[in-house]
Amino acid sequence: MLIHYIQESDKAKIPSNYDSPIYYVDNCSSIIPFSKRDKGSLIFGLIGQKKISKIIVDSISMLGRNQIDVLNTIDFLIMNNVSLTSKDEGLETMDEFGRVRSDSILLLNLLKSLANMEYTNRKESQRYGVSKAKDLGRYKGVGGKQLESIEEFFEKPKTVNILRHLRRGESIRRTAKLVGASTGLVQKVKRWSIDNNKLQMF
Repeated sequence: MLIHYIQESDKAKIPSNYDSPIYYVDNCSSIIPFSKRDKGSLIFGLIGQKKISKIIVDSISMLGRNQIDVLNTIDFLIMNNVSLTSKDEGLETMDEFGRVRSDSILLLNLLKSLANMEYTNRKESQRYGVSKAKDLGRYKGVGGKQLESIEEFFEKPKTVNILRHLRRGESIRRTAKLVGASTGLVQKVKRWSIDNNKLQMF
């Protein structure tokens, strides 16, 4: 089944013809992760039932504002043999034979770079904030080290890559080799993912 996905924060801007069954419309903020939206979660459920083969969006930005979330969403679609077409970017992730197109691989690599840049910039801002807080005598970290939250851990680019391979069924040792990480880190990611229900993300 082919569907069109629409995300619009302003309900008044949603045309009435989007009432058609092939249109899935989320009237929400684009900041909300795709899998947490009403229609987004429904779409993932239908994909799990093999009922959707292609999704059309006006822009990639409709999938979310967080690069990591968008990367996970596109990766999930590809792993489930669902083609994604984005009109503004002129992108179609799969060809007519169901093979991943080379430009899709380039897009995923670009998203990884953007996610890494976003994470690095955020950490630099945090370090700057900690430094200023220390200068003012207001820093409340433990032992002078900033505490890392679970969400921050799962937003790390290396953690994201490890999870992608684990979700594909790769072993701990092979995942470690593919992403250039220690087996100890991969084991930690797997253990924390199971504890926080993130290994089966969708």
